[in-house]
Amino acid sequence: MTFCKRSRLLLLALVAGGGVVAPPSLSMVSAASNGLVLVVGKGSPIGNVSRAELNRLFSADPIKIEGQSVVPFALTPSSSERQAFDLVVLGMGPEEVNKFWIDRRIRGQGNPPKSAPSPEIVAKVVANFPGAMGYVPVASLTPALKPVAIDGKTYLDPGYLLAQAH
Repeated sequence: MTFCKRSRLLLLALVAGGGVVAPPSLSMVSAASNGLVLVVGKGSPIGNVSRAELNRLFSADPIKIEGQSVVPFALTPSSSERQAFDLVVLGMGPEEVNKFWIDRRIRGQGNPPKSAPSPEIVAKVVANFPGAMGYVPVASLTPALKPVAIDGKTYLDPGYLLAQAH
């Protein structure tokens, strides 16, 4: 969450009355005990993405990474993993995400990522569909998936962006 969004949330909490209420933190969103990991199929040339590319991709902006068109796959909007991912990557909670996608559809600017009901389905789709990219809990990694670094950090490195998504 950006400093500006945190400041607005804190201000809203103060205005709403009744003392200081801290804005929701990433630790309040429970996705998986070990966080999430960005994945592509084992044969994909994609090994690293920037945070900006990830944000654009999951905001319905068509992009190519390492020369390959990428199709984002996400978990259903009601899943805690999706909510954690959206908070970390898009900087938006569930209500903001809903408003964002309604606005995008009204303006003809794209649709949300394809969604799957479980991490296992995301893993199967990403493993078998060239150009697919998604995220799964670290515990759901399979040999058919290739973890993707974000801004040069792997899911095993301290400071990996999606490690916050839990």
